[in-house]
Amino acid sequence: MLEHSELFSCMLMNEEGYYTYINHRFAQITGLAVSNISHTKADTHIHYADLEFFRNQLFNCSQHPGDKFSVTVRYINGDHTHTVQWELCCYTDDQEQVILGIGVPLSGDPLEEFSATRYAQQFNEYLDGVQDGFFALNRNWIFIRVNRFFEQVTGLNRHDMIGRSFWDIFPDSPDQPYAVAMRKAFDQEQTITFEQPWPPEYHFAVSASPSKEGIICYFIDISLQKKQQLELLANEIKLKAILDSTTDVNIMISPDMHILNYNRTAGLLAEEYFRTQLHIGANFMHYVMPELRESFQDNFNRALAGEKLTTERPVALPNGDAMWFQFLYYPVYSDAESMMGVAMNITNINGRKTAEMKLLQQYDKMREIAYLQSHEARAPLSNILGLINVLMLYTEKTNDPDILQVLEHLNESAARLDTVIQKIVSNTRQE
Repeated sequence: MLEHSELFSCMLMNEEGYYTYINHRFAQITGLAVSNISHTKADTHIHYADLEFFRNQLFNCSQHPGDKFSVTVRYINGDHTHTVQWELCCYTDDQEQVILGIGVPLSGDPLEEFSATRYAQQFNEYLDGVQDGFFALNRNWIFIRVNRFFEQVTGLNRHDMIGRSFWDIFPDSPDQPYAVAMRKAFDQEQTITFEQPWPPEYHFAVSASPSKEGIICYFIDISLQKKQQLELLANEIKLKAILDSTTDVNIMISPDMHILNYNRTAGLLAEEYFRTQLHIGANFMHYVMPELRESFQDNFNRALAGEKLTTERPVALPNGDAMWFQFLYYPVYSDAESMMGVAMNITNINGRKTAEMKLLQQYDKMREIAYLQSHEARAPLSNILGLINVLMLYTEKTNDPDILQVLEHLNESAARLDTVIQKIVSNTRQE
């Protein structure tokens, strides 16, 4: 059918790259004889600048039988240059691999035609090679270009999309981000960026931009980033829930002393005792009582330098009460080991300190009692011991067993009492 075609060029090549057939139209372009081409390589008359591209397309074609590959090349015939746009396809004939080429000679300036076609081919190859999605629509919302990644995502072949309306394939629903964003880009002629969920595998960041032809959409897969973002958000929610459930005050302060975060207890304490509200981004020094500012500044700077420290002190509240608090300061770093700020944990220890002071008061009273008992009892005991020593001298002058037994028991009891009082005095001095 193409043997004597005036429009189409036709050629057949074997797997070694030699012509096995050319029609008369292609013979006119190359100057080859139809009957004498069996020893001629298919790239013999091709312009040197097009050789590499032509050979690459032949190789790609041989590696993917049944697929179509386009290539535009220039042929040199004496002083004339002809440009042909080929569609190449590889198939098997009698167990031998054959490449068929059907070509259309391009009219006009050969170099201009070649450059424009080559640019379009290279652009299409670039779009198919990137790992992001791309499609273009005209002003009637008709697909005019799609890339391979978009085919993969939609499960549709580009030939099933090009020439069809975008809204025929993707419903114009106000619930879908793409519908609202793309109409806005079209109507307002401005670039609109948005996120588009694409269950079950993808989540895209999309940019829709107006063009002379219509709308160009470029989208990248952010599924992994979105998953990580959701995991971080979930962890943040869990952490906040844990912090909000504690009775301690937790506040995160930036190096320039602005509030980065705080828990529920901190907010309630600020409202209850100080009649104010905490705000993220506010200068924390505005919430520090004047008498505490010097110590807070010192502890904060030490924590910024990497030190972890704990202090305890009473705080006079605006309502006149005084309460004891424990202040814990420690530095906080990011994953990149850069200083994020200082975390401050404040614990109400008023109950513990009250109990401690009560115990100390009781202890002081006990020491006083012990002192009085030991020293007040010591004087009469000394007198008793002296009298016993005098009476013991009369044991030699009496043989009355009852008197001797009484004196012996009295002497032993006084000695034991003296030992006890000495222990009390000794322990009191040690304390």
